[in-house]
Amino acid sequence: MGLITIADHIHDIAENSVNAGAKNVYIKIIETVDTFFFSVEDDAGGIRPDILEKIFDPFVTTRKKEIRRVGLGLPFLKQATEATGGYVKIDSELGKGTKTEALFYKSHIDCQPVGNLTDTFLVLLLNQNINWQIERCYDGECYEIASKTIKEYLGHLDTPEKITLLEELLKEMESQI
Repeated sequence: MGLITIADHIHDIAENSVNAGAKNVYIKIIETVDTFFFSVEDDAGGIRPDILEKIFDPFVTTRKKEIRRVGLGLPFLKQATEATGGYVKIDSELGKGTKTEALFYKSHIDCQPVGNLTDTFLVLLLNQNINWQIERCYDGECYEIASKTIKEYLGHLDTPEKITLLEELLKEMESQI
């Protein structure tokens, strides 16, 4: 499936928000030596209660059947978190939005590697139709980055130079925590 790192799960959940029509997506990551917590919150209009109650069933998807017949991202996330003693939780209010939270215990033998968060953030931020806000913390040291700020300083990410500059900025911020 390709969801081999925690960063892959974050990307998958954020893409679910985009595909559901979100205009604003807030990603929060709190990492310690032993834990990795993330939440993805959107304003995409929420999930119908009948779908929400069976959201972790791999044969449930909100996509058109011509596009995708199964939805494996959330069942894989649930399996991955629970394998470490963690959890995944989804709160959704129809007409408002959805918040997905996940906790991994990194010291558990079955925990997936964190993966490349810098590349995950870069790929998401390249979609400038979405108002992204990302908060990243490691042992109390934090940084935030928002697409609004990126647009103020770089404008549209329409050249390789601007994309490289953003990538370098993300790497620098990640190295500081």
